[in-house]
Amino acid sequence: MRRRKKSDPVTCPFLREAQVGYCQTTSVRKLIPLAQSARSAEKCSSPEFVTCSVFRAQRAPDPDAASSGSCPFLRESLMQFCSAAPVAKLVPYSEALLSRCGNSGFRFCELYLSMAHPKAPQGALDGVALPPALSYSSNHMWLDVSEDGTCHAGIDAFLGHALGAAERISYVWLKGRHRPAAIITAGGIDFEVMFPNPMLLTGCNLYLRADPARLTAQPYTAGWLFEGVPEPETSDNLMQGDRARAWMEEEQRRINEHLQSAAQFSAADAQPVLADGGLFAPGLPRRLPREQMVTLFHEFFSPFASGRKEP
Repeated sequence: MRRRKKSDPVTCPFLREAQVGYCQTTSVRKLIPLAQSARSAEKCSSPEFVTCSVFRAQRAPDPDAASSGSCPFLRESLMQFCSAAPVAKLVPYSEALLSRCGNSGFRFCELYLSMAHPKAPQGALDGVALPPALSYSSNHMWLDVSEDGTCHAGIDAFLGHALGAAERISYVWLKGRHRPAAIITAGGIDFEVMFPNPMLLTGCNLYLRADPARLTAQPYTAGWLFEGVPEPETSDNLMQGDRARAWMEEEQRRINEHLQSAAQFSAADAQPVLADGGLFAPGLPRRLPREQMVTLFHEFFSPFASGRKEP
């Protein structure tokens, strides 16, 4: 499985650094950026600290204290913050790599996607996006593994097209070692999607709870589902490149045959699902009778489908 190149960006371009100061004695630690232009008006790092009521409350004034030039309770630290956020949240530099900002996971950050407007993933097959850098499971889930040891997973555009607009998303697990799973409601029907291999799940895309339509509208970017750390078996039996394209061609042929067969037994008022010489109509849960949709989902997209052999 292809990992992203080491030359690819591994930190967010909106990540910034700031030197801050704070008083060691206060019960509530207030961080103050120590910009060089503002140091002249800052009391703690000047002899004026001896006039500070907090300093005087901690110890008796020392006639020679001013000679030290700065308050003995002044501490400084290097922080990082997101310049794209409306309110800057300072994070200790030592903890920054634990966040999405300090690794390639920033590519899936809501703020980054809204501010940077990255290009849509390249690659398509008969109108279905199939980015070549990703790996795919036979139940239509994708996996992205970065060189820094993080991974993301979600549904592919084929499954997104079949479901249409999602109405609700619930996660089975939020953290831990699991085969990540979620319940997607579309057309009033609940569907379980599951990545077929285990990973160390570290987070889920909770933004989708407020805007579930992103799941199918932007399946490879803002619509990602799971974030984690890959294990040796996380990439087992996944497809990529030419193999993935051949599989997708076969899936399109199979689902068209399935829908043609189902149309013969559909109710007279059922909505059309097949396009002339093209991809089937989107939003199948709203077009097919419930029983037929459940059967189709079980055949193509359920965890059972991940056990089917690919071409």
